Amino acid sequence: MLETGKKSDNKAMLAYALVQQGRWHHIRKEHSQALAKHFDALKEAEKINYMYGRVIAHNRIGAVYMDDKSNDLAIKQYHYSVPLALAINDSDDLSENYSALGTAYTNKKVYDSSLFYHHKALDIRLKKSSKKNLANTYNNIGLVYKGLKDYDKAIDFLSKALEVRFEIKDKRGIAGAKINIGNVLNLKKDYNKALEYLHQGTDLAYEIKYGDYYCNGLLGIKNSYFGLERWKDCCVAWDIYKQAADSVKTEKIKKDILELETKYDSDRKDTELKLKEEQIKFKTEQNSQQKILIIASCIALLMALVAVFFIYRSFRLNKKNAVQLAFKNHLIEEKNKEITDSINYARLIQQSLLASESMLDNNLKEHFILYMPKDIVSGDFYWASETNEGFLLACVDCTGHGVPGAFMSLIGKENLDKAIVKSNSPKQILSELNKGVKRSLNQNSQGSSNRDGMDAAIIRIEKGNNAVSKVYYSGANRPLWIVRKTTGALEEIKPTKQAIGGFTNDNQEFEEHELTLNEGDMIYISTDGYADQFGSDKNKKLTTKRFKELLISLHASKAQEQKQELEAFFTSWKGKSEQLDDLLVIGIKT
Repeated sequence: MLETGKKSDNKAMLAYALVQQGRWHHIRKEHSQALAKHFDALKEAEKINYMYGRVIAHNRIGAVYMDDKSNDLAIKQYHYSVPLALAINDSDDLSENYSALGTAYTNKKVYDSSLFYHHKALDIRLKKSSKKNLANTYNNIGLVYKGLKDYDKAIDFLSKALEVRFEIKDKRGIAGAKINIGNVLNLKKDYNKALEYLHQGTDLAYEIKYGDYYCNGLLGIKNSYFGLERWKDCCVAWDIYKQAADSVKTEKIKKDILELETKYDSDRKDTELKLKEEQIKFKTEQNSQQKILIIASCIALLMALVAVFFIYRSFRLNKKNAVQLAFKNHLIEEKNKEITDSINYARLIQQSLLASESMLDNNLKEHFILYMPKDIVSGDFYWASETNEGFLLACVDCTGHGVPGAFMSLIGKENLDKAIVKSNSPKQILSELNKGVKRSLNQNSQGSSNRDGMDAAIIRIEKGNNAVSKVYYSGANRPLWIVRKTTGALEEIKPTKQAIGGFTNDNQEFEEHELTLNEGDMIYISTDGYADQFGSDKNKKLTTKRFKELLISLHASKAQEQKQELEAFFTSWKGKSEQLDDLLVIGIKT
């Protein structure tokens, strides 16, 4: 709750001022200074639990990261902002965060996630938002479908954006929408119709002196003429574009400064209103505290009397008590549903942080990932990164499962992201991960009793010539298994017998193995959830031995067929027993 008085006002206004300074640096492309100011604003807002300030600070940090093309870092900041906006029922900033998440995933070309968040923004903006924001969302969804090459749907949503912008007489928006539609028509090779939209949009952009749109329109016109093989017109459009682009650079700086000043005045008024609202709310609550205490005491006394009454009548009113018990059970069920809904939302966030399918498909020839959390969220997770020296892939088993395990997985993912900044070597990444986890959990502090950690296997795959690949592997309590195509025998590359975090020494080193694989060889990394499952008719443990035999029997099949067979066998073995742990198996055919 926001403090009252001049002190809290000053702190809130300080947070606001720091955000505005950050925006100034952001517009000037001074990203390091912008981030510093925004993080300072976040600290000030957190000191007084100024929720609105925290929402906009995380949002602006995400915006800087996105302009810096650090989309993963931007996504993390927007995910921090979303639950805060939900907590204060701030639908405008919530839709803004959803829209930004959609754009970040579009930049990563993860179009399914992009559509998911843009549609969440659309749901809010259809009910409560400015028409301009609604048009922006229609436009964003249209551009996602353009990326998916579903040009008909792209034009449908871009046309909706154009319709709204005509309704609100937004000339800049009309110009942009017409140019976007014209560019999509070019992709459909409908060049003559594209020229109609592009000329209209470009002429309007010139009229309102909006240089970026004008240049974009000229490029589209050039592409239309190129498609129609009108070479002279194509060259003229290209010359006009080059001249316009040079002049736009100078004008854009002046325009950005003017927009910043206008935005400053608007945001200052909005922030002052929110501060006043929170102060009024707090004073009202403070004035009613005594009344609440009196009412609470009366309620407590009344509840005690009611409890005595029901105890006295319990021997003769069993049926009535049964109804009361059913009512309480209903309340418990409702509470469980609320908790489950929250965890389900957490699952969406956790899944968005896993390595994307598009990244895996682009870097692995044939593969499968069998990922089965014990509960809704998981302590097992997989992580990947593209590097100049090859493709990194990790399989990680954190302490615990469910919500505690999911928290640990976030710590693991964050520290893996930090580790690859220093090295692409699997053994060095494990060493940095070990230090990072211990630091995140304060395990080196005196008196700390936290010994949580994780097991992990990391590989780096380097594609070679003549269907030969190099694989570099390092493991912390998790092995690498290879089944050769030629022999069908399973080779086990043993890990270093130390976990990440917990009791492990800060300077622990992990052994790295260099392996040569031929086309058709299978490699597997996994957590212990599959092998440790109890089941069958005699409630036996599945065991690592039986798991290896199963992999040998399946290695010649296609990767997705292996995944289906592994899942079916596990389900059959488990039977009616409870799944004991999270499960993750990764198979790669080289």
